[in-house]
Amino acid sequence: MPELPTSTLTLGPSPSTWITELRKHYSNCQAWFEKLPHSEALKLQRYQIRTDLYYLLRYVMGRTDIEHPWMVRRIREIQQEPDGYLDLWARDHRKSTIITYAKTIQDILASHGDDPLPEWQGREPTFGIFSHTRGIASEFVRQIKTELQSNTILMGLFPDVLYDNAERDAPRWSVQNGLTVKRKSNPKEATVEGWGLVDGQPTGKHFMVLIYDDVVVPESVSTPEMIEKTTKAWELSQNLGDRSPKMRGIGTRYHFADTWRAIIDRGALKPRIHPCTDDGTHSGRPVYLRPNELEKKRRNMGPFTFSAQMLLNPIADSRQTFQRSWFDKRFEYGQLDHKAMNRVLLCDPASAKKRGSDWTTMAVIGKGADENVYLLDFIRDRLSLKERAEEFMRLHRKWKPQQAGYEEYGLQADIEYLKILMAQKTYHFEIVTLAGKLSKPDRINRLIPTCADGKFWVPEAIMRTTHEHKVEEQIVMLIEQEFLAWPVPVHDDGMDVISRYFDMPDFDFPEANEPEHVDDRYNKPRRAQGSWMSR
Repeated sequence: MPELPTSTLTLGPSPSTWITELRKHYSNCQAWFEKLPHSEALKLQRYQIRTDLYYLLRYVMGRTDIEHPWMVRRIREIQQEPDGYLDLWARDHRKSTIITYAKTIQDILASHGDDPLPEWQGREPTFGIFSHTRGIASEFVRQIKTELQSNTILMGLFPDVLYDNAERDAPRWSVQNGLTVKRKSNPKEATVEGWGLVDGQPTGKHFMVLIYDDVVVPESVSTPEMIEKTTKAWELSQNLGDRSPKMRGIGTRYHFADTWRAIIDRGALKPRIHPCTDDGTHSGRPVYLRPNELEKKRRNMGPFTFSAQMLLNPIADSRQTFQRSWFDKRFEYGQLDHKAMNRVLLCDPASAKKRGSDWTTMAVIGKGADENVYLLDFIRDRLSLKERAEEFMRLHRKWKPQQAGYEEYGLQADIEYLKILMAQKTYHFEIVTLAGKLSKPDRINRLIPTCADGKFWVPEAIMRTTHEHKVEEQIVMLIEQEFLAWPVPVHDDGMDVISRYFDMPDFDFPEANEPEHVDDRYNKPRRAQGSWMSR
C-alpha cells in the first residue's frame, strides 16, 4: 500500500525531481484505491484529503499551479505548522490559496463529520477571516463557498459534512452571513465568516480560528493615522477569538512601519518570510515565478513597491538607509563633560496641537573635541504653543547652548510668545532662523556619513511622559521608527530636527585642550612697563 499521508513522504535530494516523484506516487495511490472495496477506498481518500494538503489542492481542487518544488516546500510547511505564524510571502506566490482557502477547507473536513480526526478533540471549529475591509474578506469567503458547493469529489466523499444543496438546506450559506456546514454543535458563529477590521468589525463573536489575510493594503498605510487605526483595529479583533484561539496571518509588506511590523515586534505571531528570490535581493534567483515574469513585475512596480511586495523589505530599494549597528555608540550622562562641547538647541515645531499634525521635535546637539557629534537631549511630542515655548526655555536653561535655532515658518508663529516668556523669566537669548533650500530627504541624508563613520552618539535612554500621558523611551522610538525605517518612516521629524545642526552658522568642533607644560620661570613673558593697560 502507498505511504499515507503523503505529506510525510520522503522525496529525493534534488527538488527538480519532486514533481515527477509526486505524480508517480499519487498515480500509485489511485491505482491502489481502485483495487480496494469501495467503502475502504472512500475511507482512505477521506483520510488523505484531511491530512495531505498538496493532494487536496492538486488532485481534488485541480490547482495545477502548485506543481512546483517551492510550492511543495510551502505546502508541507503549512501542513505541519499552520498556526501561530505570520506568513509574509511575495505577491502572486499563492499564500492565500494555500492557507486561507485550502487549509481552511481541509480543517473543516478534518474536524467535522462522523469520524473527525482526533487532534480536533471533538471540537467543530469556527473560522473568522479578517481583512482590512469586509469586501476583501468576502472574496475569500466566496472562494470557499464556491468550492464547498460545487466540488463533486468533496461532496461525494464528505456527505456528513457538506450539503447536496447548500443554498437550500444549510442554515446559513451566503458570503455576507457566513457558511455553515453540517455539524453537531450549534454555536452562534457560522463555520466560516468574513469581516473587515476597520469597517464592520463584529461584536459578540468568538471564533476558534482567527485568520488575518490582506490586513495591510495600500489604504492602510496611506497616512500614519491610518496605520495606527489599522493596528488598533487588529488589537480589538483579539477579543473575537475564543479563550485560546488559533491565529494565522497572511499578507505582504507595504510599509516599514505597517501593522504587520507591529504584530512582529509584539511577538503576537512568528514571522515566516518568503521573498520572491532565494536570497531576498533584487539580483537573487526567482523561487517560483519565471525570470521574465519577475523582471516584468520589477519594471512595472518600480523599485520601492517591488522591494516591499516582492522582496518583503520596504526599504531595500534605497542605499540611503541607516544601519542598526551605527547606533551602538551610547553614552550615559555622567560620562560626558558637555560643558566642554560646542552646543546648539534646535526646534522644529508642529503647526497645531491635534492628532494628525506633525510632532514638535527639539534636539540638543553637542560637538566634542574628539570630533564626535552627541545627541545630548531630545523631545518628540505634540505640544501647544505655550508648551513648546516652555520646553524650549527649559532645555536652554538646562544645557546653556551657545546657539539656538528655530525652523523658519514655526518661528514666525511662535516668536511673539517666546519674547513674552523671555521677558517674564528675565532670561533672554538669540534665536537663529533655520531656513535653506534643501528638501527634507536631502537634509536628513546629510546625517548618513556621520552615523556610518561611528561619529554620532546617543544617550542610553531618555524617558518622557508625553502630553497624552504616555511614558515613552524617546531614543528607542527615534531609532526604530525613524532612522531604521528611513527612507519610508511613519514620522521623520526627529531626524529632520537633528539634521538642522548642519545649518547652524559657525557650529564647529572645539579645539582639543593643549597638554599642560611645566612653567619655565626663566622664559616668562615680561610685563609691559609704563602702560595704563598693565596696571
